[in-house]
Amino acid sequence: MRSPFRYTRLLAAFSLAIYGCFTQIAAAEDSSLIAGKSIFDRLCIYCHGSKGEGDGPAGLLSGVDTGDLSNQAYMSKLSDQELYDRIAWGQEKFPYLQMPGWRSSLKEQEIRAVINYVRSLAVDKGPLTTPSPKEREKKFRDDPLERGRVHYLHYCSGCHGKSGDGDGEGGKNLATKPAALSDPALAATITPASIDAYLTTNSGRGGGRNMPVFEDGFRDKIKDITLYIKTLAK
Repeated sequence: MRSPFRYTRLLAAFSLAIYGCFTQIAAAEDSSLIAGKSIFDRLCIYCHGSKGEGDGPAGLLSGVDTGDLSNQAYMSKLSDQELYDRIAWGQEKFPYLQMPGWRSSLKEQEIRAVINYVRSLAVDKGPLTTPSPKEREKKFRDDPLERGRVHYLHYCSGCHGKSGDGDGEGGKNLATKPAALSDPALAATITPASIDAYLTTNSGRGGGRNMPVFEDGFRDKIKDITLYIKTLAK
């Protein structure tokens, strides 16, 4: 018959092993959170804000809605894999997010660390009152006016302003003030063809214009942008 003392020693050894495993897991999680916070503060905070609320200066400047990462109801709609894909690919696969992809700058482990940290920011703010991730994606896919709005805010509002008044931050120090696209007389002359010629070639660039020449891939966005610009006319 084995002594109770031996059973006690076995139980103690087993308990220590279990405790050691939990301690290692906790240490790994802490390490991941620390690494994730470091990356978040270096790359993400400018749009998402220090608490993930989407109130970073760059996010507010762009005019494109930045998802509230601190909203538990919003974050619960996204799996870890969906978060990974958004961080890795950014606007290349999710153009309505208007964020860069970091797969060329971050290793998989680093992206996973960011996900762990972002999850730690989420708090209960009640039921979701803003569009869910799927709803944002569907609206961008199905509504040309929404696509035009997002593309305009991304490519044009920096100089022309969010409302098209020519008062964007990027145009304040230019010798020639950006056109006020909200002017009904100007808006009436704008067509997809005229924007295409103006943005993708050097056509009509006299008089000290500061507009950049956009790449050919921009052409598939012009029709939607034109549609949205028409709504800015006051």
